[in-house]
Amino acid sequence: MKKVAIDINSVLPLYGRGWLSGIGRTTKELVETLNSFNDLPFEVMLYSQNTKGISGRRMGTDFRCRHIFLPHKELVNKIIGKMPLRELATGYDLLHIPHNFEWVHKPERTVVTIHDAMFFARPDEVFDHKRAQLTYPTLARHCRAVITCSESSKRDIVKYMDVDEEKVFVTPWGYNSNLFNPTQNKDAAHPYFLCVSCSLGRKNTMSVLKAYEQFVQQQPKHQLVLVWPNTPPQVLEYCSRAHLRNHVQILSDIDDRRLAQLYGEATALFFPSRYEGFGLPVLESMACGTPVVTCRNSSLPEVGGDAALYVDPDDTATMCSYMERFEQGTLKKSDLTEHCINQASHFSWKRCASQTIEVYKYCLGI
Repeated sequence: MKKVAIDINSVLPLYGRGWLSGIGRTTKELVETLNSFNDLPFEVMLYSQNTKGISGRRMGTDFRCRHIFLPHKELVNKIIGKMPLRELATGYDLLHIPHNFEWVHKPERTVVTIHDAMFFARPDEVFDHKRAQLTYPTLARHCRAVITCSESSKRDIVKYMDVDEEKVFVTPWGYNSNLFNPTQNKDAAHPYFLCVSCSLGRKNTMSVLKAYEQFVQQQPKHQLVLVWPNTPPQVLEYCSRAHLRNHVQILSDIDDRRLAQLYGEATALFFPSRYEGFGLPVLESMACGTPVVTCRNSSLPEVGGDAALYVDPDDTATMCSYMERFEQGTLKKSDLTEHCINQASHFSWKRCASQTIEVYKYCLGI
């Protein structure tokens, strides 16, 4: 039986710091869902690499695991990419890199998941996007196949990286229905609007803050809750102003269970991102039955469909207007909940995993 090795290094921070980035979360969900399939036409093996011995066994799947006791660092990975070390450790026929890029010895036996092309579409020095512009396209053009999570990302990958569109496969993400579901939909003790996955760049969180600053002049009942790890000092200072101090709450290091509760109890999620490869917060919020105010750009309309409320990223007046309407009850969460849940039902990790299996079979010729 042929072997597929999945690099799960993006999942391992969960067992250290206790939470994951979007890429780590999606990799974890994909692997766990693949594990629920019976009679896969290939063997799956989980590949990990670090000096602490934290391996794929921590995930508790039925898949075999192979671990290399070497640092997962750029220089080390470059060296590994010049020799068949992964090949010898796993004996794979196909290697899946689910975290955008890695130095690999056999690109022709590799499938890579590139989640978006924001390093071309909206480059940001904070994330070293110049490096991504130099490295990602080379792997994308030489690998066996590229997986991405939206039609929007596929168009950008083809456009910016000069990749044949026939080798780019779209497998939309899903959501963990055990966590993000309508049972989370409850009234909060104190009503609030939610903003997650915050940043000063493309996530555009400052627009939400500025909209709320206009809204707070009305002495509303609704607070604003920001989920923002490593909040920049200037934002902390901004939120400490007298008129905002008691109205804005900043949370960090939130696990998925607490995140689901925050989604479900919020009156609405504000997510005015300037660019998304997918937009997982939009899907997870709607799965909990909570309305979403987002933007009609990149992949966001694919996820939000006609259930989301759309604004321009810089239109703080309209964002403030939505806050006012929810506050006054002329726009009710309960009236939008069913529509949100129905839209979320179009996505699932089972469907994503099934489509990923078909990509593996195509690459393996089975």
